[in-house]
Amino acid sequence: MSRPVLACCLWGHVTLAMSLGACAGEARTVMPHPELSPGARANLELARVQQIALHDYGVLNPDEFAGVAPDPGRRLIYVGTRGGSLLALSMETGEVAWEQQFPGAISSVPKLSPDGELMLLGTDNGDLLAIELETRKTRWSYATLGTVRNEPLIRGGTVFVVNSRDQVFALELKTGAWRWQYEQPYPTEFTVHGHAGLSYLEGEGVVAQTIEPAADASRIAAEVMPGEEGEGGETGDGDIEPAEAVEREPAPSGSAAASEPAKSGSAAGSEPAKSSSAAASEPAKSGSAGAPVEPVNSGEGGAAPASGAAEAGPSTPPAGTIFTGFSNGKVAAIGAQSGEPLWLANAAPPAGGDFVDSDGTPLILLDRGELVVTGQSTGVYGLALADGLERWYRPLRGAGTVVAGPRGLMIVASALEGVFALEHGGRVRWRQQLNPGFVQTPLVVGDIAFVAHSDDGLLAYDVETGEYLANLNTGSGISGPPVYDGELRRFYTMSNRGMLVVFRTVEDDGRGFVRGAAESVPSVR
Repeated sequence: MSRPVLACCLWGHVTLAMSLGACAGEARTVMPHPELSPGARANLELARVQQIALHDYGVLNPDEFAGVAPDPGRRLIYVGTRGGSLLALSMETGEVAWEQQFPGAISSVPKLSPDGELMLLGTDNGDLLAIELETRKTRWSYATLGTVRNEPLIRGGTVFVVNSRDQVFALELKTGAWRWQYEQPYPTEFTVHGHAGLSYLEGEGVVAQTIEPAADASRIAAEVMPGEEGEGGETGDGDIEPAEAVEREPAPSGSAAASEPAKSGSAAGSEPAKSSSAAASEPAKSGSAGAPVEPVNSGEGGAAPASGAAEAGPSTPPAGTIFTGFSNGKVAAIGAQSGEPLWLANAAPPAGGDFVDSDGTPLILLDRGELVVTGQSTGVYGLALADGLERWYRPLRGAGTVVAGPRGLMIVASALEGVFALEHGGRVRWRQQLNPGFVQTPLVVGDIAFVAHSDDGLLAYDVETGEYLANLNTGSGISGPPVYDGELRRFYTMSNRGMLVVFRTVEDDGRGFVRGAAESVPSVR
């Protein structure tokens, strides 16, 4: 249904194409869906466009996966490139303050330490670097066997990082010394690009319960598996509101729990040769509400968390819990102090196969005691923080990271099925179809969800209704994550042709984004 134009177009097509230097003649994906009309909300303003990385004419479809890290204290922004350059640029003018070259591409988002002294930077060579921002010298580096593209996580004096080989490391922030590592067996089947990042829950948040392990695999088959209705579990059924109605698909059966051992690092001490000690290999037992939870031997004197039984008393990790997903479909809760697994859940389909990854960074909903995770071949799960048991499930192929939105909504993007707004319990509020291509984790600011698309650039949707608002088409698409600086109210994103695009929000009434015409703000040149 048409609606009146509320304001001028966000960007004119001709002006935008000229200013962003769209590459004529570049091969693009055939688009099966009708082109979207320009947005009509004057809620963003283009501030600056500049070439950061040189064109690589030997590559048909180059990808720039790096994100931008703002440093308001120094009035700089930091961004890496696929050519291995790290640049520090003036926030106001875009002038290059300094530049360093590293072996291997930089496809990560730099992370500043809380005191602002260090920048942590992952490379495609598998290194995590700690760079002193005053001297620009590398204080320490830690080499891993896989690419490091996810943003490191810093808590206290420890930095946690995950690589593309399904390895999680805990290192001392000041020295880079190894504390522990945890890993899952790396699958031999095809996997999806990307890897889940790390989520952290402060201490005394997760309770693990001791249970008796399953006696044999036949007992597992009798349990309720992912997607099936269980006692107390929600299926996510219900009426679906615009933008597009979505019918409930039959939920896939869950897998019988894998019997491969979970690998966990030993307690901090002398570093092993990048290998972890084996954990229990007993058959896994699934819980009464759905997603199979595997018994885990948490080490000497440790608990084997739960699948529904609650005979034993709880144990609470003293220094927080880390959650992440792996390429084999497993989701793990890991003690941040010890590196020992507290529980494992499985988001892979029962038959296994290709593309079973759990690549979405887990979303912690502390007020509900839930962890929201995804499986590439299955969908979105709401798990209990305490033991990993399934509470609800929504079928959705190709789902990435789920992010929290306003008023209890959750936004998730799928390259196969589009952009969704989910309510708690998995009910779909709205859905918008996307063209084929790689999609980044949505960025929610105010009432607008931004989704970077490898062909279509940056797309914007109203979180509440799913209304399409705008499209920033750079001519080469965007594969890296858009980043928002809340202090300066600016967005930063990199196009696949190495253009840094900076734009700002226009806000009023404290709602986040103006509804209709907005007073113009002079652009920075």
